[in-house]
Amino acid sequence: MRHKGELSDEQQAALDMLQNAAKGEGLHANVNLSWRDYSQALVSPPENVELPYVRVSYPSMSGIRGPFWEGPLDKEVIEKELLHSPMRQKIVELLLDRKTAVWVLLESGNRSKDRRARRTLETELKRLEETLTFPDAGDADWGDLVDKADFTILSLERDDPDEQVLVNMLLGSERDLRDYEDQPIVFPIYGRGLIMYALIGDGLNAWTLTHAGEFLTGATSGEVKNQNPGVDMLMSVAWADKVEVRSVHDAMGVHTGGFMDRMEEAEQRLRE
Repeated sequence: MRHKGELSDEQQAALDMLQNAAKGEGLHANVNLSWRDYSQALVSPPENVELPYVRVSYPSMSGIRGPFWEGPLDKEVIEKELLHSPMRQKIVELLLDRKTAVWVLLESGNRSKDRRARRTLETELKRLEETLTFPDAGDADWGDLVDKADFTILSLERDDPDEQVLVNMLLGSERDLRDYEDQPIVFPIYGRGLIMYALIGDGLNAWTLTHAGEFLTGATSGEVKNQNPGVDMLMSVAWADKVEVRSVHDAMGVHTGGFMDRMEEAEQRLRE
């Protein structure tokens, strides 16, 4: 956050909201907050920028440079656009309902291409739900741990006025995704809101979906598993209050290296 001098009461309220979210209070967003008061700094504020303003970037460990959102220090904007949106709330609900992954189809606007992408997703994910399973627990009691893949598809229009933060967040999760304006792009989202790698246009097919599904259920090679691909999505949810962390290690007494391990790794990344 950048500002110069004293903040108004409304601006201070917006800053307090961000600070509380970063501390796990109020909106419980997975953000880290820093700010600069240019009245106390030796450098000048950026040109053509009206202060105060908020600049939001991906986690530093992602390696992605530059912001995915910039906007005013406005309480309503931060609450209703930046930290929360209807689609992100739906994703939260589905992940809390133990979905293996939510597959967000970012539409191109070309109806033919978008319909074809949706059909491919529906056909292949149904097949994967019937064929993919999580690591075999043997005779161990898994309790409420899921043992089969369960996927959901959500479609997202690129020009949806309520979801521009999410659209920008998805398109910025890899360097060249904005070059594919005319192609539908699919983003698997899993764990506590980890955006997996994108599947684009003709790259959305039975082979790539099977590979992604195998990763999500722990059936891929150790090398791929250890990469833990993905970028943390900005979401407003008190995960710790809503998720009972149960380790496959506790249920099985062995190390599986599968999906639940990577989910716990993603959760640890968010806590850090």
